[in-house]
Amino acid sequence: MPTPGEILFYMRGLWLLIKGDPAHTRYLDFTERGLARSFWALAYSFPFMVGSELISLSMLVSQTIPVDARAIFRSALIQGLGWMGPIVVLGLVCMVSGMPRSFLKIVVATNWMSLPINIFAAFAILLIATGLQPLSSVLLLLFQAVVLAAFLIEIRIVYLLMNEKALPTAAAIIASAITALLITDIGTRYIMGG
Repeated sequence: MPTPGEILFYMRGLWLLIKGDPAHTRYLDFTERGLARSFWALAYSFPFMVGSELISLSMLVSQTIPVDARAIFRSALIQGLGWMGPIVVLGLVCMVSGMPRSFLKIVVATNWMSLPINIFAAFAILLIATGLQPLSSVLLLLFQAVVLAAFLIEIRIVYLLMNEKALPTAAAIIASAITALLITDIGTRYIMGG
């Protein structure tokens, strides 16, 4: 399990990658070991992901969703599928594009990128759920801006790691985004008891 110091080390590499600095390779571990360790980002993010989803669903239906083992299991299942589905699709796109080495790098970078985004999202959703005005409205706008920025940053990361080839990048982003949206939509219906 990576220590907080190691996670900060990876975050520095991620920041350098976003900036396009080749020094990112000294911080992000693009080996098979690094790939395996990057999935610890899921373990660290998981409580934030499940909690924020249950809060969001409660706000969506204007009633409290009972937080029992069934709801937590369903949320955990959807979050896990939502994390893995786009990765599988990215792998297929990388293979079809003839860029299988890019897959490992993309997964490492996007796994670590998801950690700060999920932590921010959980705290923002919790504060938005309080309904305190104007704080809730400001946080909602900030949250939407962060989600958009995260998507744009992911596009940049995938573009850089796919050797700046536009068509494979577009295919990878579109395929993974559609997969994530489908899983989220179906998952929300499943959690709601459908």
